[in-house]
Amino acid sequence: MKTAWLAVLLVAWLALAPAGARAQAANGVARIERLQDGIAVARPERLRLQPESAWTSTGEPHQLAGAQHGSGWWRLHALSAQEARLLLVYHPYSARLTVLAPPDYRPQRQSIFDRALDGGHSRRALAFAWPDTTQPVYIGVEDARYPLQVAVRSPQDFSVEDYGHVRVLWLSLGILIGVSLVTLLFWVQLRERVYLMFATTMALQMLYVLLAYGDAYALSVLAWLAPLGVAGIWFIATSSTIVTVLFLLDFAELRPRAPRLSAALSIVGAVLPAALLGALMVSGVLPGADRSWFPPIGNALLLAANALAMITLAVVWLRGGRQAGFVLIAWVPLVFVSTARTLQLASGQPLNRWLEYGLPLMQAFAAVVLVLGLAHRMRMFQRERDAAKQDAEHDGLTGVLNRAGMMRRLDQAIADSRHRRLPLSVLFLDLDHFKRINDTHGHAIGDACLCAVTETIEEEMQPEQKLGRTGGEEFLLLLPGSARRHARDLAERIRREVEGRCARVRGAPVALTLSIGVVECQAQDGATSLLQRADEAMYQAKHEGRNRVVVLDGTGVRELAEPVTS
Repeated sequence: MKTAWLAVLLVAWLALAPAGARAQAANGVARIERLQDGIAVARPERLRLQPESAWTSTGEPHQLAGAQHGSGWWRLHALSAQEARLLLVYHPYSARLTVLAPPDYRPQRQSIFDRALDGGHSRRALAFAWPDTTQPVYIGVEDARYPLQVAVRSPQDFSVEDYGHVRVLWLSLGILIGVSLVTLLFWVQLRERVYLMFATTMALQMLYVLLAYGDAYALSVLAWLAPLGVAGIWFIATSSTIVTVLFLLDFAELRPRAPRLSAALSIVGAVLPAALLGALMVSGVLPGADRSWFPPIGNALLLAANALAMITLAVVWLRGGRQAGFVLIAWVPLVFVSTARTLQLASGQPLNRWLEYGLPLMQAFAAVVLVLGLAHRMRMFQRERDAAKQDAEHDGLTGVLNRAGMMRRLDQAIADSRHRRLPLSVLFLDLDHFKRINDTHGHAIGDACLCAVTETIEEEMQPEQKLGRTGGEEFLLLLPGSARRHARDLAERIRREVEGRCARVRGAPVALTLSIGVVECQAQDGATSLLQRADEAMYQAKHEGRNRVVVLDGTGVRELAEPVTS
């Protein structure tokens, strides 16, 4: 657990590290100027006729931003005259862009929601042709929710850069897909809700990343989401929050360990976001409805849910909830990176590589850690099941098999004996005068006698042999691979050992002895008939004076045994 937390701290340090080489190096843009009055003309091509006094420098040669929340028109000048270049607008998210580039200044309109967008690269950045960099280019922006980062690159440099992006993104998403499918298969087999919730959580987070980067709209199976625009991203992000909270409540066992905090988390992370989604859906069918209220409320609920989830998980972890510890290891870096990424985008600063790819990478990291948590959870359930099975099949006093467990072993031993064509013998053992011992010395001494006999028998047993307590003072010993003669010899040793070692138990003169019946399994025997014959042999030993071994053959005839003194 300590090692995992060191990994979390390392991730946090990398996320806060200074921006990479791309952010620090020149981005190919010499100057960005904003049109003071915004979209001042009906025809964008007339922007070239605007007087110089209409343009003001933004002071930021890497971003488009302004007083109108990122909407308006900008003029960009290249750093120097270069060959044909691409104007790149990174992380456009909800923005719709119109670019007028020389020489003809024909409008180029793009957004990540366009189905027909050039499929030669990802949608992490919108690329516009800039054939003549000696002349400025004009960019019109609508509905931008963050300052937009811009750069000028050659097509070759952008292809290399974009290829690296695709590799990192789809490596992370591949892990999420694999984890989701495996967990979904667990759910199909086990029908336990937590596996379905986990698979759904991973799938929604994966879908959110694809939508936020825009790559989802290039996939035919998800292209139908494009008309929903940014509302579709909001819907998936909020749905992901709801399902994640429900998953955490179940997986980390938050409700029984922290009921009040869990109730608050359910309201903030599930009930209120669900109501918010309902309001968003209603506004979607109303013509001209304003949905600008959704992002601030949704982000506020998300931040509150994250904070409350971290507090609840920490409390439960400190109270001994190991599953909550796994979730903290998985979720803290994910929440940290996603929050830092949002703040960095909102500030308009270029993302360093750890913040840019932190979201999908941390989602993959969280998926792997939570799979380990699921494995730990399954192991705990397995231990509980094994303990329950142990309790169900074993005698609480002596620790040997009880009657139900012994009958299952007997059925299996008979089947194995016939399959392997090996002998199987059974010893039926009964303590002599046990009721008298209880009446004379008390039940505590009687219980001690049972334990003493059990210990004596187990010292004479082989590993493959099974001992069970089938009644108050009755025991059954299975001897796989042993014929009657070997079984008789073992019975005699046990009888003599008990007679010698159990004359006194806990200081009480109990003079404990055993009556033992021995039979060998025959071809026609089932478990019931075999036990019946062993019981008959034991009762014959009782009738002949106790403290002796009686062996019966398959016809019920007694075999001669060594003389025994009472």
